[in-house]
Amino acid sequence: MNKKIKGFVFFILLIITLFSMNFFFCSAQISGNKTEERDFVVYSEFSDLILEEDTSTDIEVKIINTGDQHENIRINLIPDADAKNWNVVLRNKSYRGYEVRQVNLLSKDPDNSKTLNLHIEVPEKIETKKDEYVFTIEAETIDGQINKTLDLVLNVTEKTEDEIEEETNEILLNTKYPSVESPSGNAMKFEIEVKNETEEDQVMDFAVDIPQGWRASISPRWREEEKISAIKINKGASETILLTVTPPFTAEKNEYILKFIAQAGELQKSLDLTAKVTGTYTLKLGTETGNLKLSAVAGEEKEYYFYIWNEGSASIDNISFVSSVPEGWDVKFNPDKIEELPSLAQTQKPEKVTMTISVPQNTLPGDYMITVNASGTQDIKKIDFRTTVNVPTKWGWIGVAIIIAILAILFGIFVKLRRR
Repeated sequence: MNKKIKGFVFFILLIITLFSMNFFFCSAQISGNKTEERDFVVYSEFSDLILEEDTSTDIEVKIINTGDQHENIRINLIPDADAKNWNVVLRNKSYRGYEVRQVNLLSKDPDNSKTLNLHIEVPEKIETKKDEYVFTIEAETIDGQINKTLDLVLNVTEKTEDEIEEETNEILLNTKYPSVESPSGNAMKFEIEVKNETEEDQVMDFAVDIPQGWRASISPRWREEEKISAIKINKGASETILLTVTPPFTAEKNEYILKFIAQAGELQKSLDLTAKVTGTYTLKLGTETGNLKLSAVAGEEKEYYFYIWNEGSASIDNISFVSSVPEGWDVKFNPDKIEELPSLAQTQKPEKVTMTISVPQNTLPGDYMITVNASGTQDIKKIDFRTTVNVPTKWGWIGVAIIIAILAILFGIFVKLRRR
C-alpha cells in the first residue's frame, strides 16, 4: 500500500514538473519572438480651408513617429490636377524654408516629430475653377513597410471689388523700433519692412530726410556692407532693409525726427523715425603753445595760464580743479570752479584758467612735477607741468661777490709768499 502511495505521489510530481518546464519554454519562446512596434502618423490641425484669389497661406503638417525604432520617411506632395498655375511646396518651418522630401525621426520625444509647412499660393487668375482643390501628402517608410496619406482640401473664393481697391496702389512701411538712442558720433540702425501692395512688381526708390551734417546709408538687412538706393519688390511681397544714420560728434543732446521715404513712380510713402542723441563728453586741458615746462623762483609767487575746453557735444557740469604738488608748495586757481562748460563747437573758444604757484624759500634748485586734475560730473582730465626752480637773483649776486672775495684773498696770499 505504501509503495502504491509513493508511486502515485511520484507520478503527480512528474506531471507537475513536465507542465512547468513546458510553460517556461513557451514563455521564453514567445518573449524571444517579440518584435518592436513600428508606426507613424501624418497630421494637420486644419484639413479644410477657404482662401481668396491672389493670396497665400502656410499649413502646418506634423509627422510623428509613434513606434519604437528610428524611421526614415519619404514624403511626396501631390497637388490637385487642376491647380496647374499654383505655387505649392512642402518645406521646413525656418525662415526662407527649403523643400523637404524626407524626414528622419527618432523614437524618443522631442526628436520623434517634425513640423513642416505646406505653402500654397493661389494665383490671381485660376485656369480651372471648381468648388474644392485637394492636395495630398504621401508618406512612406524607406523600406516601404508603412505608408500614410493626408488630404488637405482648399476652397477658393473670389475677391470683392472693395477688397481689390483697398489692396492695390499702396506702399506699406513698418518698423518694430521707431526710436533709437545713441551718443553723438555713433551709428543708429533702423530695420524697416517695405511691402509692395500694388498689382505689379515695383522698383522702390529710397530717400532719407536728416539734419544737416548727419550721414545716412541704406543696405539689405543681412548685407550691411552693400549700400543701395533702390530695390525691386514683387507684387504682394516685402523686403526688410537697414537704415543706418550717424549724427556728427558735434550734435547736441536732443531728439531728432528723421523721415524715411519710399517711392515707386507716383506712389510715395514716408515713415517718421526718432533719433535720440545722448551727447558725448570729452574734457581737454592744454597751454597756448603746448609747452608744459614752467620756471619758478624759490621764495616767490608766480602766475601761469592754461586752457580747458570740451570737445564733446554736450555740456560738462561742476568742474573743479585740484593740484598735486611737492610738500610746502601752494597752488591756487582762478576760477577755481566752472559750473558749466559747453562744447567747443558752441563756444568757439576755450576757457582760460589762471594758476598761481608759490614756491617755499628753502626749495632747492631743480625740476619738480605739478599735476592739475580737472574733475567734472561727466568727465575727468589731468595735466602734468614740469617746473624748474631757480634761486633768487640777489643770492646769485651774493654768490658772485663771495667768489670774487675768495679769489682776492688767494691772490694776496700768493703775492705775499712770492716776496719771501
